[in-house]
Amino acid sequence: MLERIEHVVMLKDFYGPLLTEKQQSVLSLHYENDWSLSEIADNMKISRQAVYDLLKRAENSLQEYEDRLGLLQRFLKTEQEIEEVYRLLNNEGDIELENIYKAAQMLRKISNSV
Repeated sequence: MLERIEHVVMLKDFYGPLLTEKQQSVLSLHYENDWSLSEIADNMKISRQAVYDLLKRAENSLQEYEDRLGLLQRFLKTEQEIEEVYRLLNNEGDIELENIYKAAQMLRKISNSV
């Protein structure tokens, strides 16, 4: 469940501005502020079903944007590669020349893909 929430929040970070204000608001209240559908409905003066529908439409739109553009996937891949570079270079004591070479290659690959 937590992975799903994190995924939706990250998608919102990347693609949120492409959604309507209402969709952005409902996503923020539900996923970032942990409001229930009923609390959101009361606050926005709409039905619980309308909140549910807004959430589902917004989530589907976010996933469609990701499927087409892949920005989140690229970001996560780059983050992993940078962590690997850090691991290679963050050796206690002597850093092996081979690790420096690998790190440099990875950084070149990262910079070319951005």
